[in-house]
Amino acid sequence: MHLGDPLHLLDPARLDQLSTELGTAATDLIALRSALRSRAGALHWHSPGSRSFQAVLHELLSQLGASGSRLTELAAAVRAHRHRAAGRAAELAAAVRSPLVAVEHLARLP
Repeated sequence: MHLGDPLHLLDPARLDQLSTELGTAATDLIALRSALRSRAGALHWHSPGSRSFQAVLHELLSQLGASGSRLTELAAAVRAHRHRAAGRAAELAAAVRSPLVAVEHLARLP
């Protein structure tokens, strides 16, 4: 009977990949928001309808910025989780290794 290493339950590479992907998505989203805001700022808003559209556009761009910030926070949280989980898995492996070896040895006795 071998329970295995607790580190096998954790895939740090996948968590790193997710964190990187989320960070890249956040950067792309923030850049897109900036480009859209610049383009919208260059437009001349004259009619009441266009001013209404401008107000809605600015609200949506604000929400886009909030989404970019949330993605940045999520990427950081995944990165922090990866480091905490790896540390805890290593601690668990060290704490379990000695008693587990003793139990495995006893299980092999005739």
